Amino acid sequence: MTTENIIYIIGAAIIAILIAAFHYYFKSKNNEKVNLLLTFLRFLSLFSLFLLLINPKIEQKIIKTIKPNLVVAVDNSSSIKHLKQSENVINLVNKLKENKALNAKFNIDYFSFSDEVQLLDSLNFDTDKTNISKPLKQFNELYKNAISPIVLLTDGNQTFGTNFEYQKIKNPVYSIVVGDTTKFSDLKITQQNVNRYTYLKNKFPVETFLNYQGNKKVNATYSVFEGKQKVFTKNVTFSKDNNAQNFSFYLPASEVGTHYYTSKISYLSNEKNKINNTKNFVVEVIDEQANVLILYSFLHPDVGALKKSIERNKQRKVTLKQIGSEVKVNDYQLVILYQPTKTFEPIFTEIENENKNFIIITGSKTDWKFLNKAQNYFTKNAINQTENYVPVFNQNYTTFVTDDIGFSDFPPLVDAFGEVKFNIPYERLLFQKIGSFATEKPLLVTFENNNRRGAVLFGENSWKWRMTSKLSSKSYEDYDSFIGKIVQYLSSNKKEERLLIDYKSFYYANDEIKILATYLDKNYQFDANATVWLSIKNKKTNKRTRFPFLLNGTRYKVSLSDLKSGDYSFIVTVDNQNTKVSGSFKVLDFNVEQQFANSNYQKLTFISKKTNGKIYFDNAVTKLEKELLIDKRFVSVQKSENKINSMIDWKWLLAVIILSLSIEWFIRKYRGLI
Repeated sequence: MTTENIIYIIGAAIIAILIAAFHYYFKSKNNEKVNLLLTFLRFLSLFSLFLLLINPKIEQKIIKTIKPNLVVAVDNSSSIKHLKQSENVINLVNKLKENKALNAKFNIDYFSFSDEVQLLDSLNFDTDKTNISKPLKQFNELYKNAISPIVLLTDGNQTFGTNFEYQKIKNPVYSIVVGDTTKFSDLKITQQNVNRYTYLKNKFPVETFLNYQGNKKVNATYSVFEGKQKVFTKNVTFSKDNNAQNFSFYLPASEVGTHYYTSKISYLSNEKNKINNTKNFVVEVIDEQANVLILYSFLHPDVGALKKSIERNKQRKVTLKQIGSEVKVNDYQLVILYQPTKTFEPIFTEIENENKNFIIITGSKTDWKFLNKAQNYFTKNAINQTENYVPVFNQNYTTFVTDDIGFSDFPPLVDAFGEVKFNIPYERLLFQKIGSFATEKPLLVTFENNNRRGAVLFGENSWKWRMTSKLSSKSYEDYDSFIGKIVQYLSSNKKEERLLIDYKSFYYANDEIKILATYLDKNYQFDANATVWLSIKNKKTNKRTRFPFLLNGTRYKVSLSDLKSGDYSFIVTVDNQNTKVSGSFKVLDFNVEQQFANSNYQKLTFISKKTNGKIYFDNAVTKLEKELLIDKRFVSVQKSENKINSMIDWKWLLAVIILSLSIEWFIRKYRGLI
């Protein structure tokens, strides 16, 4: 307590005594004995009141010792079990928990990681994914205010996520390597690249990457089987210097349907990991032939780009004809009319008579007076001035399933300025954006009327879209697939289905099995209030399971994660509706965690050295303890804190004031002094 507070308290006591004495001895005419008690009570009340006003405080100095943090991250993935290190990892964790020296020096936090990071509760080693970069990234954020060494207990085998070798880590990493570090001779199929779909009577390419680990020269046989039938074989030779091979070959697509293939490379006599000698792949053969006619009055890059995009599908053939040439519209499933003018009049008449599906593409040279009269689907009040229209993807488009391929980054199309009005129902696939102002006016639309389908693209220079897509995705595939879906929809006269599903023909056992559904009402508008169900049947066991679809934006979605390998059929139904869609898929038995025969200590060595940590193999806990205890970077810090506390409790002091004043009042009342 300060000297100033002591002076205030003494002064308060003197003033309280003087006031009380003045009131009962100098001012009062009665000098009874009870005045002494009343003087004391008045003094007590006044002194307590003065103490409340002064509120004296006392300063207390508190010294705290803050221990450094030690973060222990334990690999809980199935690769630990596959390498037969489960018991070893559990023993290492228990040794760390029981180490008195480390526990005395550090605040130790335990975490487990696989595909997610969790506080360590128990270890089961049953997760089929490993992301080592994720815990390191989270520890950077969680322990950013102090040096907190990280003990990484793992085999170093990562199956997804960013490469942890090159991750920026501010805390030193001490790696405890589990698993055999011995390099065994090993042959494996590293990767296979196969298109998901191919077309009937085509030959589809298969690209294979093989890898050998060993010092001796070895011969092996690579084979591909469809069921039990061998459809391809190749002899390969490897050595220490020639340890990788890749080659491509073609397989025939002679029958429509889903075809399952197994590729194998023969085993070495001393090979330890034989799981990675086999890979599966699936190809779906589709019979989808279509002849497309593009009519134009002048040459433009759009025409060539459209031809290339459509013919990416080998089952589609594009014929280019300049208007005025002899043309039989009935020979084609789809007619594309590029910037129609008066010369297109006979073609419009023939299209109408033959009830053909069509696409109209307009632009700066389109004759809008003619086009408004040539068809009765839409009109445009065009003026003799052009405008640039940037595309905006309509996320609520439901006619067929398609995705945004980055339209907002595409260059604008050029078309005559004016308002477009449709005379029939239509759906906008792309909106117009003029400058920075986004609208809901149509840029690309599709429609169906009287069993005829059509589409209109209001603008030229779509060839620039194809080039932009190539620059961003390093391939024409995304854009050509988008055009392909439009052509597929327009080249078919099938009645539009109200229940559409999107799924893969096969999944790996450790992957998320995702099935999407789109349900349209009777007006072919997306119905967000439907109750959609998925019924799955295991073809081998006949076990049936039913799952509800969950609303996910403008689609319904089911995610499955516990299906075992095998063949499955399914039916998608909607409550209170007589509509259903069936399909089938296969779950392939593949566990990426079992592709490793030993630990990846090289990466762990690199990251430990990079962060000024250490790597340990044998007798890890003892060596780790010695290293951490002598390291001067990890020391406890003492912090002093001055804490100021009030000397009085105002509640009790208030009670004393009320009590003393009350007793004084009752005595005065009883003695007749009031």
